[in-house]
Formats: sequence, C-alpha cells, structure tokens
Amino acid sequence: MTTSGEEGWELSDVRPVRPILRTLLGVRKNAWWPGDSDRLDRGSKPVYGALPSPGDDQMGIITSDMRAVIQAAHLCFAATVTPEGRPNLSPKGTIRVWDDDHIFFLDIASPGTRTNIASNPLIEVNVVEQLSRRGYRFFGRAKLHRDNDVFREATNRVFGEEGAKYPVEGVVLIEVERAESLTSPGYLHIRSEEEMRSTWRKRRGALDDEFEMHVKKEPFRP
Repeated sequence: MTTSGEEGWELSDVRPVRPILRTLLGVRKNAWWPGDSDRLDRGSKPVYGALPSPGDDQMGIITSDMRAVIQAAHLCFAATVTPEGRPNLSPKGTIRVWDDDHIFFLDIASPGTRTNIASNPLIEVNVVEQLSRRGYRFFGRAKLHRDNDVFREATNRVFGEEGAKYPVEGVVLIEVERAESLTSPGYLHIRSEEEMRSTWRKRRGALDDEFEMHVKKEPFRP
C-alpha cells in the first residue's frame, strides 16, 4: 500500500490546492505555481520560474532549489519527438546543472534521443527527488556537442564526480526556457517535507528489500 497517495503527478492534480501546498511547504508567495501569473521577461522572450526574493543573487531560471534537486537525483527522464512526430521518453543518469540557464546530460547510449534532437531540438526534462516526492519540469531546446570545450568540460565534471570513465557520444546541452514545479499529491495528507522524507525512507527500505528478493531469484546479467 502506497502511503503517500500519489497515483498521479500531473500538474492538474495539484493546481486546486496550491495555496494549501504553499502553506505546508513554506513556499514564498511569489514562487511559480501552475496558474500563477508570475513571470520574468528577458528581452522579448517570456521566462517562467521562481521569482528572486530581495537579496537573491540567482538571476537565471535555475534556482538554488532546482540545483539541489538535480544534484540529489542525478536521474531524469527526457522527452523528445521522433522525426515521425511520436513521443520518445528516455532515462538519463548524468543530468547536471551547467549554469543558471542550462542543464546537460551525457549521451552515452542514446541514439534515439540524438536523432530526435537533430530534427527537432525541443525537449522536456523531468527531475524528481525521490524522498521529498517533488521536483521540476524543464522545457527548452537541446544541442548536441562533440569534441569541443563544452564536451570536454561536461565529461570531466561527470567523470570527476563519479570516479569512472566510459565512452561518450556527445553532450546534450539544454537551454532552459521555462521551468515548472512538480509536487506529489501526497502532500495533501503529509504536512511537511521532513515528514514526507521520513515516511519514504521507511517505505523505500521496504521496497528495496522486496526487490533484493527478486534479484536473488532472477538476477540481471549485463
């Protein structure tokens, strides 16, 4: 039985209760929520994201909270469109923040994503911190980099953190044009992020134990 009550993560599920979630999570009033009109305009291009509070030195779309979620998760799901117009969803285990307006991941074994970006650069990336059951949707345009400064810096950063090297076809650098928050409906009955994390530490442990039993019976052989 799932204790967090999160059968769906669609934004429409949380829109009617955003004032409640603001109170529960301690989110400042001007933070971006579905349906709010807060936005930043950079030139003629509308940019949606958390509005900076007085004293914030974060001027780009990517906030300190977004950085923390990406750093903790290290896993995202990237949605692209095939040349035939069909959706393609692929997990990426090397998602990182490049700067205040860009995120990136390594193209290690992503021929489909690579082909899709070549014909249509539009991309959506979803990142969720598993214990807090919240995260972000990042919308933007992707560009594949090979054998250049972006490629070298990105691979060095990831290899340095992971202490391992592997073949990399390219680096997918995403210019984030818009970001939206994702929040589990579990917060309708769990009153704080601390309580949510505590609940899911216990739940995660039980799920891990259950899967360990499965692995012993049917181990995966790479």
